[in-house]
Amino acid sequence: MCENAPGDRWDNLMVWLKKQGAETTDLTVECRKTQSSGYGLFARRSCPPGSLLFSIPAKAMINVTTLRPHYPPKAVQALTGIQLVSMHLFLWRPKGDNEDSEDPLFGPYISTLPREFGSHPLTWVVQSKHQGTACQDDHLLRWLPPSVSSTLDRLHHRFTTDWSKVHSVMIQPLMSAKLRGPPAGVNDVRAVMDFLWAWLNVNTRCIYYRLKSSKSNPDNFTLCPILDFANHNSCTSNMRPGPTNADIWNSAPVPSIGEGLRFFACDHAKIQDDDEIMLTYGCHSNKTLFTEYGFVNGPHDVATPACGEVDVQDVVEESIYRDQSRSRAIKDLLVGEGHWGDCVLFSTPDSAQVSWPLIAALRLHHLMGTAIEIDNDIQLWRDVIAGRRELVSDDNEQSCRDSILHICDEVIGRAQRVLEMNIGQSLEQ
Repeated sequence: MCENAPGDRWDNLMVWLKKQGAETTDLTVECRKTQSSGYGLFARRSCPPGSLLFSIPAKAMINVTTLRPHYPPKAVQALTGIQLVSMHLFLWRPKGDNEDSEDPLFGPYISTLPREFGSHPLTWVVQSKHQGTACQDDHLLRWLPPSVSSTLDRLHHRFTTDWSKVHSVMIQPLMSAKLRGPPAGVNDVRAVMDFLWAWLNVNTRCIYYRLKSSKSNPDNFTLCPILDFANHNSCTSNMRPGPTNADIWNSAPVPSIGEGLRFFACDHAKIQDDDEIMLTYGCHSNKTLFTEYGFVNGPHDVATPACGEVDVQDVVEESIYRDQSRSRAIKDLLVGEGHWGDCVLFSTPDSAQVSWPLIAALRLHHLMGTAIEIDNDIQLWRDVIAGRRELVSDDNEQSCRDSILHICDEVIGRAQRVLEMNIGQSLEQ
């Protein structure tokens, strides 16, 4: 997904990786231009299942551990891993499309990263909030489903929080030696957009890499050269990372920098010469792929069933709980039991499914609407969600089904209205 990586930058990356200890003389993979996804990673020859594709030394990756020695301790302690890596990319962003990064540590690697994220919806949001910037796609924001808009708002909040924190660190005297000029203001448009570039490179390209004693520590991630060129495939991946000793022994790595990463051909498929090396970013909905990565899964081929997912949390809140006197008590119960949110409808060519939080919410909603002995009836509901009882009642179950049909009608109607407005606007232009 790297859109700006001419051959000389790839060659410079190979020279630099060799200096870091990587074996690049007869590399199995290479960067090539794709028809629709910018640049991608391709096999230079056939690779048997399970064979090693490439390996990256620990010191060639950008993460909190490789950057820590190069910044003042107080600055490192004040920042999260995401903020630290984003700050480093921000400070060493290439000055122009035809120029390379001057970073003495990771310059050849940073030079292969995408130069812009104009198609990412967070770019549209940030540009729409700053006068003097223009984005031809920001009008698309008004057509987004409410759940996508809410998710994008939360992403924007994460970005602005990280930028404010990084800026507060950069203006401190202890950072003066690391800056190549006086720091811009926190609202300076160019500085905000430069940090957005850095932040999106981290957010869209980091992978899990065990660096801390706790495997859930948010700083367990890294940017990894070569891997960056691998595009997403929603159906299957033909490449997998190998486990590190830290993963195997469930402990912090020794040494603390880690041992690097190795990537193998998957065991289930043989990679042929000229095949593109693909990753699956995860079993994510299009909403997550769109807001986090800036793309969606397109229509599948005939051999692969198409699946859909619709977040209906806003419909549930607006249509079901808006006018009910006991709505606050219902929400408090759902929150307390861990079933508030994630109200989702799933569809496949064969069937439709409803998320468990949505089922739990609808059962409680209809139970509270007819409850006589509140405490006893709530216990019935708790028994159902705990698996001790199959149903609250037949009437309750039928009411839930009716509500699901109502929710579907609401979603379909809303989608049709937006499409009609969008088509009408297009015809006027």
